[in-house]
Amino acid sequence: MRGRTIVVTLSLLALVAGCSSNPGVSATARNTVGTTTDSTPTSTPTSTGDTTGPGDTIAPLKGTIDWGPCTDPSATDEVLQCATIDVPLDYDTPSGTTLSLALVKVPAKGERTGAILMNPGGPGGSGFDFVAQSGTAIQSEMGLTAFDLVGFDPRGVDRSGGIKCVDDAFQNAHVYLDPTPDTPAAQQLLDEADTGFVAGCKQHYGDTLRFYSTANTARDMDRIREGLGDAKISYLGVSYGTYLGATYATLFPQHVTAMVLDSAYEPNGDSTDQQYLTQLVGFEGAFNDWAKNCQDDATCPFHAADVGARWDALSAALDQHPVPAKDGRLANLAVIDTATQAALYSKSDWPVLSSALAKVEAGDPAELFSMADRYMERNADGTFDSLFQSIGIIECASGIQQQPPADPAALLQKLHAQAPRMSADITLKDLTKSNDECTQLTGAIQPVPLHYDGTAPIVVVGGENDPATPIRWAKEMTSELGSTARLLTFTGEGHGQLLASKCVTQAEAAVLTTGTLPDTGAVCDPDPVVQQPDWWGTLPVPQGVGDVVSLPSVLAALGLSDTVGYGVLRTSTLGLDGTAAAYESALTAANFKSLGKQDIGINGTAETGYLTGTGDLLVVVVLAPEAFDTKELGDLKADVPPNTTLVLIAYVAR
Repeated sequence: MRGRTIVVTLSLLALVAGCSSNPGVSATARNTVGTTTDSTPTSTPTSTGDTTGPGDTIAPLKGTIDWGPCTDPSATDEVLQCATIDVPLDYDTPSGTTLSLALVKVPAKGERTGAILMNPGGPGGSGFDFVAQSGTAIQSEMGLTAFDLVGFDPRGVDRSGGIKCVDDAFQNAHVYLDPTPDTPAAQQLLDEADTGFVAGCKQHYGDTLRFYSTANTARDMDRIREGLGDAKISYLGVSYGTYLGATYATLFPQHVTAMVLDSAYEPNGDSTDQQYLTQLVGFEGAFNDWAKNCQDDATCPFHAADVGARWDALSAALDQHPVPAKDGRLANLAVIDTATQAALYSKSDWPVLSSALAKVEAGDPAELFSMADRYMERNADGTFDSLFQSIGIIECASGIQQQPPADPAALLQKLHAQAPRMSADITLKDLTKSNDECTQLTGAIQPVPLHYDGTAPIVVVGGENDPATPIRWAKEMTSELGSTARLLTFTGEGHGQLLASKCVTQAEAAVLTTGTLPDTGAVCDPDPVVQQPDWWGTLPVPQGVGDVVSLPSVLAALGLSDTVGYGVLRTSTLGLDGTAAAYESALTAANFKSLGKQDIGINGTAETGYLTGTGDLLVVVVLAPEAFDTKELGDLKADVPPNTTLVLIAYVAR
């Protein structure tokens, strides 16, 4: 996978945005944001809309998109508007077969400056879900209230003709296969996984899969721009979404207002060795960082003198003796590998991994399956989103897939030497097998070389410890996009820093709102860990509310990392409304000022913000059992005791 889909449930940040009287991001950083001598300044508004910069009012064209109320169950925020737009399947035959793309919008508040298109990565990630779940928080936290934030499912993704070469039953039967098969039956399943997918694609799509390319998605973006009635658009993309944005800038340089390309992915020009090594080495480094972090923390649930060795032993044990889950599935080597890789994308998921590993070691694989299923986009009902069917097709159609190595044995030796854990299951057969799936499905396709000769400001974010898109790609992309592109380096852990780093978010907001680029050589360090506030010990615990429980997966899903805030989860016997009312009464009596009910967009939840006498923000989020039947939290249901109401009490740093 080129980069994890960054559809984070930024629920807590959405709540904070609703509570904040002064939305926006403030941060101090080393050499972060400033007007530079060779950056493109904000231009003067014009009547034509052809030379506008960020902050200018774009002269309207005739918009054709018919926006209306959203009926999609993922778009519950009442401010959202939804629509569809038809685009040609084949742009060389514009009057032929069309695809219907699903759109969702967080409208601008007040006078509208323009629109910002958004994509979370993949390839194959849902931009619809990204904006539906996180758009209001992003708009408020980044001060983008003058812009429409527009998300869309790209062609071949979920609501936009999501690619389904095989059905859910086939995926369930082949999703966590033993990578070290010990029986003919296990080997047959591995063989079926590849051949069945190719056969299904040919049966359902014939020779049309070549049209599901990054270049065509960029052309779709320009149709969306026209449908919005704008001469230019801004763009915010994460992971693979950066390559999509850079491709759009390459093809339509005159239509760009500003761009944020966060965690840059640039596959062009990589050698065959680099195609295989880059991410494996990145994840190997992230694994070692997680292991050291747990090793140095005696409270880590998976703590040991050698955490890596403990993981190795557990991995070997699961390979020989998989642990059954309550639904009958077996937690095997593939499940621990998938869950581990999923957690390495973000430091906030490290505690979740440690907890899940300790639990499966003790015989309970529920939390490990939750992590793996979330990564594979397997829903609680056993259905799948389209990501892991569309991702390979989009790569093939875009010409960005891995190529067979000239010397497989030499490459395998490098993989095992430089990324021993991440490449442990790769064999010589894997590298020498006929790698002709792309030839069969899309034919041989050349990728779009990136080049930008426009004048719009573009910030490219690269992380020094990003496992999925190492900083080398960010440096290369910055160079290719010309003099108005600027690299911003993040020194912390993780993949995708949108709203995860105040410093990065501030720089990204500056580019989108005013066209201000970071200084040359700008660097952002990680946010500090939020400490328990002095007044925490005086918080009331209403009668009927129980002890603190350790459920790191729920905290992570709600967006509470240790750099966002400090909080705990408790159980409650009072139900949804009763728990919210009990805290309202107890906190008001303790001189906390209620900011009123808020909405994080998840059914079965109740949210309220409070201020202390010194202006600190406390949030209370109650989660009824039905909250874990929703798409947002459904994959955590097995982690939570049945029929349990939870309450999050959190101090959030602002």
